[in-house]
Amino acid sequence: MQEPEIFEQPVANKDAEATAGTVDDGNTYHTGYGSYQTNGTAEESSSLDDYHDFVYPEDRKLGTWSTAFLIINRVVGAGIFSTPAEIIRLTNSVGATLLFWVLGGIMTFCGLFVYLEYGTALPRSGGEKVYLERVYQRPRYLATCIFAVQFILFAISTAGSISFSSYMMLASHPDSTPDAWTTRGVAICAISAVCLIHSFTPRLGIWLSNGLGAFKLILLSLVVCTGFAALAGRLTVEPPRNFSSFSGGDPNAKGHINDAGDGAGAAAGYALALLQVLYAYSGWENANYVLTEVRDAPRTLKRAAPIAIAVVTVLYVLANIAYFAAMSKEDMASSGVVVAARFFEHVMGQGPFVKRALPVFIGMSALGNVFAQSFAMPRVKQELAKEGILPFSRFWASDWPFNAPTGAIFLHWLVTTALILGSQVGPAGPGARSASPVAQISTVYTFVTNVFIYTGNWIKLFLACGLIYLNFAPSERWAEQRTTFRSSPLLTIFWIMSLLFVLGAPFIPNSPDAAIPHYVVPALGTSMLGIGTIYWVIWAKLLPLMGFHIQHEIVQMPDGSERVKYKRVKPKRKRRPKSARRPSRW
Repeated sequence: MQEPEIFEQPVANKDAEATAGTVDDGNTYHTGYGSYQTNGTAEESSSLDDYHDFVYPEDRKLGTWSTAFLIINRVVGAGIFSTPAEIIRLTNSVGATLLFWVLGGIMTFCGLFVYLEYGTALPRSGGEKVYLERVYQRPRYLATCIFAVQFILFAISTAGSISFSSYMMLASHPDSTPDAWTTRGVAICAISAVCLIHSFTPRLGIWLSNGLGAFKLILLSLVVCTGFAALAGRLTVEPPRNFSSFSGGDPNAKGHINDAGDGAGAAAGYALALLQVLYAYSGWENANYVLTEVRDAPRTLKRAAPIAIAVVTVLYVLANIAYFAAMSKEDMASSGVVVAARFFEHVMGQGPFVKRALPVFIGMSALGNVFAQSFAMPRVKQELAKEGILPFSRFWASDWPFNAPTGAIFLHWLVTTALILGSQVGPAGPGARSASPVAQISTVYTFVTNVFIYTGNWIKLFLACGLIYLNFAPSERWAEQRTTFRSSPLLTIFWIMSLLFVLGAPFIPNSPDAAIPHYVVPALGTSMLGIGTIYWVIWAKLLPLMGFHIQHEIVQMPDGSERVKYKRVKPKRKRRPKSARRPSRW
């Protein structure tokens, strides 16, 4: 069987009535793209009607502002209210910390432009999965399998759920340490409620996500305005004077990742700090995951994504200036994940608003992040299931009963809950250097976020290199497929160099008293490439040895885009004609 080229430009009718492939005579698959012959002796392991591509009505599609809020709601979660303490601990410099937040914004825009070029040329749901398949067509299926393993295991809502739970516990018991299992239980209840809403009331999920996105902007604006008040001298503590020098204080202050001042340790600390910054900015690619549900996707994406990231970058930098206006480096480093609560204590004092209301507000911000993740990420997992990449694909691809990716949402909930149950939630460990008596998340929060970003950066590196290849390889005909939007190659190269630093530097030894050895995060993140390759060997190489072969069909989507459906096909055993059979002895 000669297989067609997977990523040709669409040549078929882009009518809205175009549907997935059907069988005509048992030997030919007809798709919106065209048709091709099978071997005539194949027996499908499952019916071609297993998966139906639901056509989203226009009133359920996202416009410019809904798309922008989807990105904002995903980006602004607990990161900006939790990670600044870890970043200042790793850099021990106010100036370097602020520069890292600016650098994070620049890197985010560079990555955004790459994704805009991909997204406008390939405007359908799936995000990185679609783009990897476009670039890395050989070895066949390898890129998809590597991405599937990384995305299923680490594109989850564990950190946001734990952050929400911890802030709710802080609001209810501000002067005591929470019970670990209670914190886990609240986190599981939160992710369960969010997944149920997205599964059975999809429109309500979108409305709540938009509302929480607007609320986050208000909360961040409150932090910025409070910072201006702190700069004006309205503090309940001694002014920290962090802006008197680049380092912001005594260079020998506690909290430096390497008190010996070793340059190697500093490089590793800067890389880990940049990972935390990138985690706070993570989610800018969220709209690319659901482009099938975006109205006039290329045009909307080009408008909504830059607006969202510009707003977030400005607010992030101003929020960090606000933190340093009210807190010393040592105070921030010892605040753990409740740095925002400590910030408001320094400005407003320990009143009911700071002790009770503020943790609830920050917890709701983290919950909004969970809403955005649980909306977009299952869409990608459903795409993987529809193509037959995952075990039990029929179940994970289900959209019963309300045309929402219910099966994929359940998969998202399952992995998130498993990691919540396996995490250590409680007082900060020795690596957190925390003396705060308030409830905190342990180093599991930092660990989970670092692994999430590290593994994702491998995928982003492959995509950035792939875009350079597409633009300078005429045989790929990318110029014909690309729309009027094009990312500057110089920005893409800068993004590649930044990602290489972030991927390589964490292997350098850092603080010996860290709760988790320095090599665990990069080793685990890099091992995802190996695990994905092993899965590919099993799925694409070993199963064919058992009598299956993998066959794909191109499916023309109702909006004119394409996706590839993979099927494992087991040939029928040919039966000999009766005349050739051995005569019966009886």
